[in-house]
Amino acid sequence: MNFLTGQMSRSTKTIIFIMGIVLLLPGLMIALANLCIVPFAILSSPRTALGPATASFVLLALTLGAGGVVTWHAARSLQGKPSKPLRLPPVWIVAGIFGLMLVVGIVSRTNATLAAFVFPPALLITAAIPPLFAVAWFAHPERSRRMPTDGLTFRRGMVAFAGGATVSVAIAIVLEILLPVIILSLVFNLSNVALKSVQNLLADLAGQQIARAIANPGFIYSFIQLAIIAPIAEEIAKPLITLPLIGRLARRDAFLVAAMAGAGFAALENVIYTSFGMYLWSGILIVRAIGGAIHPLGAGLVGLSWRDWLNGERNWHEGLARFGIAVGMHALWNGGSLFVVTLAGAQFFGKLPSGVNILGLSTAGVVLALLIVLGLAALWLGRTTAQQARGETEIEIVDTSFALSDRHMAIWALVCLVTVVPMGVTALRLLLR
Repeated sequence: MNFLTGQMSRSTKTIIFIMGIVLLLPGLMIALANLCIVPFAILSSPRTALGPATASFVLLALTLGAGGVVTWHAARSLQGKPSKPLRLPPVWIVAGIFGLMLVVGIVSRTNATLAAFVFPPALLITAAIPPLFAVAWFAHPERSRRMPTDGLTFRRGMVAFAGGATVSVAIAIVLEILLPVIILSLVFNLSNVALKSVQNLLADLAGQQIARAIANPGFIYSFIQLAIIAPIAEEIAKPLITLPLIGRLARRDAFLVAAMAGAGFAALENVIYTSFGMYLWSGILIVRAIGGAIHPLGAGLVGLSWRDWLNGERNWHEGLARFGIAVGMHALWNGGSLFVVTLAGAQFFGKLPSGVNILGLSTAGVVLALLIVLGLAALWLGRTTAQQARGETEIEIVDTSFALSDRHMAIWALVCLVTVVPMGVTALRLLLR
């Protein structure tokens, strides 16, 4: 227990340093390839270079970038050099950077050569902004200036972000993809059946058989994978990388450090989702930005439970409640997103039947509106949790900020539903026109 709650030992710092080196060394080779090979490949065949250029840049960021960050901060920690508090920029600046990078990416796609050089970094930055926006919103700089933030250092934040984008993703892949595939292939021998069902799902979409598509085993397999297996596996995996960091922190700082790991996880996941629809990358990132707080919130809640458990505050009811909220919101988001993608995907093959509606409104539009409400709720819950998760060293602060009652929140949610549902329906119709 002292390994995680006392001062971090030199051996732990050394292990983290070695992990950084393991990521850094392949990154040096990838960087050499990016400098010597990729530019010539782009200039010789610019029209086909965007995919390889994007993949190589993402690998460079995950190896040289993440490895460099971890190695640098671990080395400085071994030398006994302190780190400055992490000061996240105001949310309006983060939102402005997101819009700017979105425009840069869109403009760069007008020229094949320019896109191969400019689009990959623009994509990576744009994908990382929504979850970082969520953490900045959770931290609430106006309040954090009056609160002790020594535990939320630049070093811990960057190491957590890098670890979330690398180690946590690797753990999640094993838990939610490799293990089910192995079980299906070796134990039940159902991998071919699952693949065939997914093919039938696409065929049903192409034939505009919406009812058959939703009842198709491929949809059911996808729903179970995305709405049940993935939320449980990912909420377990995301905060694990922060265990050596958060055990001795104040509760608010532990929540925010774990949320940074969730932000790193979400950033890479955004890039992965975008790679499956490169021509629709901006729309995918905008939709993903709606739920940008889901991953940081889930990681923060589970990380907060880990922090309490490591310090002997083992309230199983609160821990299970936080894990249930994290998994539940994640499952609602994934399940709703799959439903929207299934119905919206059918739109690309032709006009949807008029029967696919709820009270005269597009089903996908209604679900999209509910996803917007879910994303807003995640932002609110994250800030509320950060404000309430006060460490034992917090100084007394007279809270003069306006607090919303349960009645006010219910009215706010009703107003959101009334206003956002038509907006979601209209936006979906414009996107799929």
